[in-house]
Amino acid sequence: MFLYKFIQKNTWWLLSIIYALVILFYSSTPVFWDMYGQVKTAHYFIETNFTNLYPNGNGFTDNGYFPIYAIYLAALFKALGFKLWVAHLSVLPFIIGLLYQLQHYCQRFLPADKTLLVLLLTLIHPAVAAQSIYFSSEICFVFLNLWMVNSIKDFRSSRMALSSALLCLLNLRALPLVVLLFIYFVFIKKQKSAWYLFTGILVSIIWMLVHFYISGWFFVNPENHSHRTLLNLNNMSKNLFWCLIKITDFATIIGLVFIGLFYFSYKKLSEPVIILLFAAVSIFIFCVPLSNPISSRYFLLVYVLLLPAFIYSVSSFSTLKFIGACLVFIVFLLQSSLLIKPNKYGNAWDCNWQSLSYFDVRKQLDKYVYENKIAAKDIAAGFQVYFNDDYYLLNGTNKEYDLLSDTEMNTNLYIADSNICNNYSAQRKTYLEKNYSLVKNFTKGAVYIHLFKRNNPL
Repeated sequence: MFLYKFIQKNTWWLLSIIYALVILFYSSTPVFWDMYGQVKTAHYFIETNFTNLYPNGNGFTDNGYFPIYAIYLAALFKALGFKLWVAHLSVLPFIIGLLYQLQHYCQRFLPADKTLLVLLLTLIHPAVAAQSIYFSSEICFVFLNLWMVNSIKDFRSSRMALSSALLCLLNLRALPLVVLLFIYFVFIKKQKSAWYLFTGILVSIIWMLVHFYISGWFFVNPENHSHRTLLNLNNMSKNLFWCLIKITDFATIIGLVFIGLFYFSYKKLSEPVIILLFAAVSIFIFCVPLSNPISSRYFLLVYVLLLPAFIYSVSSFSTLKFIGACLVFIVFLLQSSLLIKPNKYGNAWDCNWQSLSYFDVRKQLDKYVYENKIAAKDIAAGFQVYFNDDYYLLNGTNKEYDLLSDTEMNTNLYIADSNICNNYSAQRKTYLEKNYSLVKNFTKGAVYIHLFKRNNPL
């Protein structure tokens, strides 16, 4: 009983220590998925002494938002060295802040034992854990969102202004949520201090005007228009479908079912559920109309906000039913990290523990290439596999495979095809079967890299 009370009273910092140890344990893990771009951009800022914050072309993509996270990484690299452990430790303040703000948020409507349960669920959540291990900027995004919501509820005007402004600078996906919360708390809840949320909206408008002056475009980058094109209704409906699939992942569907049961029983929406719905709607507003591929990490805020909303909703159950609901949720949550969809559908590798197997598979490929004296540019590899070692391993080397096109059929001597790339193409499969032969298969866990060699070298 004493131990339980101690854990309950000190949950935040105990979990922070656990996460710190996990991050330290994985601090030699290479750079994964979209953090590659952040690390590469941070390195560019250091090389140019921060004189050009808007690189575009030559391997750099301007997404239209202020590169605040890459600047943060660059400042750390400048001070501590361009090292993997520095990159990994960069996420530590944000995961500690996330846990603190989540605890503060839960304490508004949950007793201490239920708050403890929410934080424990956060500890075992595959998406939160994976995003932390890969030092993703999405952890910072979730932290700032929770800080903003807590600032609204605490009537802290300066914190509202700061958190909303940082959010809108960090990522344009924040803008719809800031607007929704602004409308809800100012015009529905009649909270005067919530006007300070307009700071984030104003910062977004000012930044877009500044960015237009610098680049000549507001939202759609001519160099990368395929990722920011406004879709037709047919393709929007496809995006809507995939958003619904993503939002039900990681046991979210189980949580939503129990939240629905609570609503139909009591005919009311609790505030944690309202905030959850705003978060979900804001992501749909941003993702559905645009051609940018929809990633599961975009829903990380929804996955985190679902936990207190779910626990609040099942708290009205009897003890036995409450335990049963939680056990079902936990089973589905843990199972979600074990389910790997067929390659043609893609997987949320950066939100899944199983992706850790990839780094050993990539080592096997690199070793084979080295031992067989194969030139790196003779191999075409998809996103993630082609990465330059200087930004993938941060080891000062410059090995980089050729990029495997998603639309054209490469004619390289070798092609490395991997499910980690999420770039399945039926046309490429047929092309490889006809023109290439499998020479080596590298596998660990659910991850593979198949190395093909051209039958008739050009």
